[in-house]
Amino acid sequence: MFLVCGEALFDVFTAEVVDQAAFEVPLSARVGGSPLNVAVGLARLGCPVGMLTGLSTDFLGERLLASLQSEGVNTELIIRKQAPTTLGFVQQDAAGVPSYAFYGNGAADRLLTLDDIRVDLEGTAVIHFGSYSIVAQPTADSYFALAQQHSGKRLLSLDPNVRLNVEPRIAVWRARIAELMPLVDVVKVSDEDLHLLYPDQQPEAIIEDWLKQGPQLIALTRGSKGASLWSHQAKVDIPGRSVKVIDTVGAGDTFQASLLDAVVELTHSTDSTAVWSEQLNSDTLFKIGHTAVVAAAITCSRRGANLPTRAEVQAAL
Repeated sequence: MFLVCGEALFDVFTAEVVDQAAFEVPLSARVGGSPLNVAVGLARLGCPVGMLTGLSTDFLGERLLASLQSEGVNTELIIRKQAPTTLGFVQQDAAGVPSYAFYGNGAADRLLTLDDIRVDLEGTAVIHFGSYSIVAQPTADSYFALAQQHSGKRLLSLDPNVRLNVEPRIAVWRARIAELMPLVDVVKVSDEDLHLLYPDQQPEAIIEDWLKQGPQLIALTRGSKGASLWSHQAKVDIPGRSVKVIDTVGAGDTFQASLLDAVVELTHSTDSTAVWSEQLNSDTLFKIGHTAVVAAAITCSRRGANLPTRAEVQAAL
């Protein structure tokens, strides 16, 4: 089973101001949060997946719980907290690229303790960590302890998904990512994240350094320009997929879900006696990356983080 660790929240989409005099701004809300999207994406690919996060006992937390269950995400490890639900306000530009404003100080997804992560993970093959939950305390240190406990025993995955409007101190992000890098096996990062983290360094140099620290597979997403994938054996560039973009919300999370699905397929490979990381030659990297790019393009062609099913991805390949 996959276990996704990170925030679950409501994305509140803002429209143009309709009545200037009354300052009326129509709003629409969808379940969201990068880790939640990854969990839903894996479920839609037919993968057994659960979440370990904090959810409020308020009515918004109830709706998040019901939404996860309706998607087939296991919620047995979710911790209920008498605290608010995070709201992430989303505004999109003309190209559908979102900007975010988060309201979640003291919210349930940021309050996980060390006691909350003392759980039985028998049968869990992959643990994914991502987004602001890796730096928002006390959840951040609780997840870090979980990563320390399971590194080398299960496959660990990381998507920094930097959100400076949650934690504006870039040094905090750099420090936690540096601590996690030797523990994880798979990393997905966007070119935007790398520019925020290390504005004076070339992405390729950063990734080459990360590869020396422990990860076996690193994917760099470049938006409409596609993606690049690195292993210790090869590096490939994947062109972008031409699509009419509605918005890009959830595209990176779709890529992440597809990437993790492919990694687990490698661990179950019957045509090779090699461990999964030894199979990451250029042909395998291209296949993995191309599938993930196609999946992400489907999400971009739809409103909101509406991630594709396995059948939809296969039909688009």
